[in-house]
Amino acid sequence: MSQFQALVLAIGGFQGLLLFILLVTDKRVNYASKILGFQCLLLAITFVLPIVVADVDNPFVTLLGWLIFLPASYGALTYLYCRCAMMGSALRWQDSVHLLPLLLCYALNYDLLFSAERALSFVTATKLPGVKYLLTNIIFYGQSLLYALLLIYRLYRYQTQANQRLSTFNPDIFKWLWCIAAFMVSTWLLKVIYHVANVPQSINLLADLLLVLMVYIIAILQWRNPRIFHIQKLQETLAQPLEKAEEKSNDGVLDEEIRSSILQLVQQRVSEQQLYRDPELTLTSLAEQVGIGTHQLSETLNLAGGKNFNRFINEFRVAEVCQQLEQQDQRKVIDLAMEAGFSSKSSFNAIFKKLTGQTPSEYRRQLAS
Repeated sequence: MSQFQALVLAIGGFQGLLLFILLVTDKRVNYASKILGFQCLLLAITFVLPIVVADVDNPFVTLLGWLIFLPASYGALTYLYCRCAMMGSALRWQDSVHLLPLLLCYALNYDLLFSAERALSFVTATKLPGVKYLLTNIIFYGQSLLYALLLIYRLYRYQTQANQRLSTFNPDIFKWLWCIAAFMVSTWLLKVIYHVANVPQSINLLADLLLVLMVYIIAILQWRNPRIFHIQKLQETLAQPLEKAEEKSNDGVLDEEIRSSILQLVQQRVSEQQLYRDPELTLTSLAEQVGIGTHQLSETLNLAGGKNFNRFINEFRVAEVCQQLEQQDQRKVIDLAMEAGFSSKSSFNAIFKKLTGQTPSEYRRQLAS
């Protein structure tokens, strides 16, 4: 190993350790920060491993057997981080099952855990024969792809529920989370390709670079804003049982005339009573105020209104902000947004641009000109 490579690895390890300390010791720390901080620590250890292997006299070489399988936990940690970050929830005792891939790797290779010589042979060998080696690699790479698929399923479900039941959240949150899922899939696919196909070492290095960039960049963002991916009331929404009518076919269970009448009633109530100004308005609370069932309201908005609950409510909010701007209201745009029912500047900016095709500042300048 060259001095330059050793320097790069040392810097990467130091950065991982520093991010771990920042995320775990911050006074604003939450469970998502702890999980991400722990993953940064594991990445730091992974960075240091090649330095340990290069120096067989290093006292840490005795721990090599315990450290080489740590990446078998990366998939679970990324998945748990995204789940806790979105829902603002803590880990549960049931989550200990996510340690299973790592424990299986330890069980299959127990002879490496207490023998530095065998661990070194395992690390330096390009390919080892035997069923044990095959099963280890299946677990090692399979867990990452499995958790990537699980993360994709969760993101799809959470995004659907948020759009159908919540009126205020930043839609850009899901763009970031889908990028994380894409990075995760890309990284481990490259590693699988490198392992099963005759491709250059640079492919594996690229995969490692993508993984480190993803985790370290997210760690910095998480440290700056611990609630960066949090979606308020998502956990409460998911805890509510889905009614069968909400999982209906495209035809629904109400006839067209009834849906049309309900839609007119809902539009009238929301507009006249300015119900959209409540930043904590949900599908359930609106249904209660209008006096209809949750599944009836959902079906009406989707089939008669042609939009989900989130878009339905935010169109009223954006319309009010636009009306105030057209009347030359000189107050700050963010003040108008909060008055209209938005809960944050980021969610307002994202939704306003999504519905109007312009940022609030661009819209105001257009009116002025």
